[in-house]
Amino acid sequence: IAVSVVDDAVIEKARINDILDLQTVVPSLRVSQLQQSGNSTFIIRGFGNGGNNIGIEPSVAVYIDGVYRTRAAGGLSDYADIERIEVLRGPQSTLFGKNSSAGVINVVTQEPEFEFGGLVEGTLGNFNQQILKGRVTGPISDQVAFSLTGSYNTRDGYVDNIETGSDLNDRNRYAIKGQLLFEPNEDLSVRLIA
Repeated sequence: IAVSVVDDAVIEKARINDILDLQTVVPSLRVSQLQQSGNSTFIIRGFGNGGNNIGIEPSVAVYIDGVYRTRAAGGLSDYADIERIEVLRGPQSTLFGKNSSAGVINVVTQEPEFEFGGLVEGTLGNFNQQILKGRVTGPISDQVAFSLTGSYNTRDGYVDNIETGSDLNDRNRYAIKGQLLFEPNEDLSVRLIA
């Protein structure tokens, strides 16, 4: 099995904003977004299936924090708390508990921390692009920590529909994620993500 691991330093340096940008740093990975994000397709080593039918289960499985996403669109989001992304090439019949004939993209986000911290990141771009991401983390008690992450990503469309006068391919995404980490002793760790 060939594995590529992209950590948070590479993600920041390469300006990877979402999983679509991952193909710029992972060899043999191709990501295509067709009419909408729900029609995205992942291809590893030339193997994958078409993304124009959202009823087809993908050949490349996407996992986020160990949870399988049945559709590729579930893996498309703006993250402010990525620890690493693992791309496993080749069939993964038992490793992740899901028979993935072409490979796996495994996104691992940061756990809450027991000391206060955070980050805020903003980006402005052409076509009125605005990206804002933030994360705050810290302890609630000696055994419970939290983190709260949010993102806002908008951009005007860059294709003009001459019949209606509207822009196509615009982007309007926002997300919020909360986590609780409960560690009553060294042998037990419970992580809740919503």
